[in-house]
Amino acid sequence: MDVQLNDRKVDIIEEGFDVALRIGNLTSSSLVARRIAPIHMMAAAAPEYLQRHGTPTSWEAVKQHKVMYYSYATHTPYAPAPPHALPGGTMVSNNGDLLVQCAVAGAGIAIQPTFIIGQAITSGKLVPVMCHDPLPGMALYAVYAHRALMASKLRTFIDFLSVFYGDPPPWDVPLQPYL
Repeated sequence: MDVQLNDRKVDIIEEGFDVALRIGNLTSSSLVARRIAPIHMMAAAAPEYLQRHGTPTSWEAVKQHKVMYYSYATHTPYAPAPPHALPGGTMVSNNGDLLVQCAVAGAGIAIQPTFIIGQAITSGKLVPVMCHDPLPGMALYAVYAHRALMASKLRTFIDFLSVFYGDPPPWDVPLQPYL
């Protein structure tokens, strides 16, 4: 087994991958996609940050804060596009764990998937904001080239992922009051 971990969108056919796990809302392509689990996004900040700067009550108000978001995110209500149009104080990174750690340190509001930000929320290091107006959901997908030519070990792996993560996935269970 050769496991490659990166956030780059690989060309599974050109680069010889059997399967890729992708998060988002998939566009149509010649690839086959199987939904594995839902992905919820949450915005959260350190209690001290919210005490100093206030808790936003709308997504328009969030834009007035120091917002930290994932650089590969497409245009969303919380991620201005293009990147050169970022408002002052906004931080962008291709690593969600870094963004969460910056939020824990009081640098602003991080907007991340629950599987990345959830532990900081459940431990009380971060406080969710905007739970009354949740962000659009996405999903985790297994993407592969050919259904008819799929090896049995690949089919077994994808079936395992579907059962293992489920709905709700384990990372969302402690966050159910916020979702």
